[in-house]
Amino acid sequence: MSVDSAQLGAFLAAVVALVASPGPATLGVAAAGAAFGFRAARFFLAGLLCGAALTILLVGSGVAGALLVHPIVAPILTGLAALYMAYLAYRIATAPPLGEQDSNARAPGFLPGFVLAITNPKAYAVFAALFSGFIVIPDDVPRDALLKGWVIMALLTMIDSSWLYVGSTLRHLFHDPKVSRQINIAFAVLLLVSVALAVGV
Repeated sequence: MSVDSAQLGAFLAAVVALVASPGPATLGVAAAGAAFGFRAARFFLAGLLCGAALTILLVGSGVAGALLVHPIVAPILTGLAALYMAYLAYRIATAPPLGEQDSNARAPGFLPGFVLAITNPKAYAVFAALFSGFIVIPDDVPRDALLKGWVIMALLTMIDSSWLYVGSTLRHLFHDPKVSRQINIAFAVLLLVSVALAVGV
């Protein structure tokens, strides 16, 4: 197995630049961390990462590409994704400040994170660009795809965990109702903007 070091370096730089940039998933996990703390939101992160792994598998294997070229499937999936992201933005914007939350308030769990990941239009576009834009192992398509998938997943895990940590460091601000509301709305607006950019609105 001969790895093209120049291609690998460019690929790593592209993964960090594209995956770490603000988008529905990164903003969603940061918002969960800010509202509920790192420990409480770790199940949301786990769901997000499992959903991302499935998305990487679908894109890397060509299944997602085969489905999305269908003239009916792509618009439907894009529409459903946009609606789900808008719903999440609404939930974030209308979430009560930390001081007003009752003791039963819980962080989003595994399933919301998983759904967010598999309906994230940015992820499909980014993963497709990463898989098609670089040839890390020349003349060995299966191993090339496998290596790129593992690298993307490893960096994605570190990056999303970092976003969760950064969000959780803002948690102390949520004790101020006014600041809490402003942060909730800011996260919601950023999420909507990222969705609009991802679906090309």
